[in-house]
Amino acid sequence: MSTPQYRTLPKGRYLDVDGVRTWVTEAGNGTQVVFVYGGSFGGAEAASGAYAWAPSFAAFSRSHRVLAYDKPGQGWSAKPPRPDAYTMEAVVNHLIAVLETMRPGQPVHLVGHSRGGYIACRATLLRPDLVRSLTLVNSGTLSPGVGTNEVVLANCPYPPSPQSIAWSYGSYFHDPNGVSEDFVAESWAVLQSESYQAALHEIREHGLMAGLFLPMLARDKRDTLHRLGDGLLQRPTQIVWGRDDRTALLSRGLALYDMLRSSNPETRFSVVDKCGHFPYLEHPEWFAETVGRFIQEVDDEWK
Repeated sequence: MSTPQYRTLPKGRYLDVDGVRTWVTEAGNGTQVVFVYGGSFGGAEAASGAYAWAPSFAAFSRSHRVLAYDKPGQGWSAKPPRPDAYTMEAVVNHLIAVLETMRPGQPVHLVGHSRGGYIACRATLLRPDLVRSLTLVNSGTLSPGVGTNEVVLANCPYPPSPQSIAWSYGSYFHDPNGVSEDFVAESWAVLQSESYQAALHEIREHGLMAGLFLPMLARDKRDTLHRLGDGLLQRPTQIVWGRDDRTALLSRGLALYDMLRSSNPETRFSVVDKCGHFPYLEHPEWFAETVGRFIQEVDDEWK
């Protein structure tokens, strides 16, 4: 069986990570940066995968060892091994297992976007020994308050297709026409894949989103916010936010910053104007410079 590839990332390979066939790709040299994309199980109009990080992957691999991977049931990775593994807790544990499997002998810089920000933060709280710094990008899943995804993304006018992908992701962008053709093509390839469709079928057959994933996420988010409020996140942390995000409002990012900054002086907040939910795609040069500078400062202090 050949390993599927993304057209916008270096060649990847499969690893067995806690029983899940996991797609990973690496490039570059230096301290390791691990990207965790957003999105969740079973989107019918669009799919998520490591390809989302392509511009950042290319930029950071010039100065760091960079890793991107596909989460269980997403991208080119296999679906979870059991119906009861369709939880955010399992996805967090999978990231920890990826870090343990790929660990270069020193803690890594974690960069997580949206739900990937929650995953990265939760993994850092559970295993701070694996993490050197944490960057959280427009993570409504992690932030206090109520998200507006369901409102912004309601009533997609297209059936699953390249058009539905462009519409869905365009709704996240400040400029709805800013979604690239490569991005749409990568998402469409994943959406049609046998493994993705198998996960989608299992989710629908067992009612796993409303019956398992979302209730368990709500429980774990409460615990995570309590831990953050108690000052248990003690790694250098940067929060990056698009000012015009309609799905994760800027006020929620500021609330998260206030929560972290009260107990962790090594917390900073960076905002980019004319930007929605995807700063690393809408303003890739700014993102690479801003996050790269933060990571370099952490590395300099680490020495």
